[in-house]
Amino acid sequence: MQEAFPHVFVDIANRVVELEGVVPILVDDPDAGPVVYLELIACIPDTKEHEVLVMTQALPSHVHAALLMIDLEPGAPGAWEWRNGELIAHPPTGDPVRVELVYTDARGRERVEPAWSWVSNLETGETFPAGDWVFAGSRIVEHMGREFYDADGTGTLIGLTTFGSETIAWPEMISHEAAIEEPVWIADPEKTPALDTPVTIRLTPGGRD
Repeated sequence: MQEAFPHVFVDIANRVVELEGVVPILVDDPDAGPVVYLELIACIPDTKEHEVLVMTQALPSHVHAALLMIDLEPGAPGAWEWRNGELIAHPPTGDPVRVELVYTDARGRERVEPAWSWVSNLETGETFPAGDWVFAGSRIVEHMGREFYDADGTGTLIGLTTFGSETIAWPEMISHEAAIEEPVWIADPEKTPALDTPVTIRLTPGGRD
C-alpha cells in the first residue's frame, strides 16, 4: 500500500484505495447529544462534518485520481430537475464501489464493516439497505474564471443524500431537502464508534460477493 496523495493510500495490484479518517460525531452516549441525521458518509473538514460518519483530510479530487489508478471509471453525479411542477430524479452513474469502514474497537479488535451498516432508520430502526456506491466523479465548476473540482469545495466525498457534486454517490436518489423528503437516516448509535475514533475508509471495486 503506497501513499499516492496525502491521506490516500493505493494498492494497485489488489485494487484497493484507503483513506485516513476519524469519527467527527458523538452518538454512542444518548444523553450527551441529539440524534445525528446523515447527509453524507464522508466529507472533508469545515464542510458537513456534523452530518457524516467519517471526516477525512483526503481531497475528493485525489480520491478520484486514486480510483482511476485501480481502473474504475467515473460516471456522473445524480441531479434533480423540476419539470412541469414535478421533481424528476436523474440517478448517478459510474462503476460500482464497495465502501467499508475499518477501525479498532474497545477490545482492541480490528473491525471491517460496510458503510451502510452504520446507518439506520430513525422511525423503524431498520439498517440502511445493503449495496455498493457508484464512482460518480463529481464535476468541474467555474468560479471567478477558474475551474474547480466541485467536491473539493463542497466536501461531498461519499454521499448518502444527493447534492449533485459527490465523488462517490449512493445509487438511489435521496433528497437532502427536508421540505421534499423527511429525513429518517441517522448514524446508528449501536454501530457508530465513539467520537474521534480513527477510521480507515476502504474503497474497492463493487459488484462482487
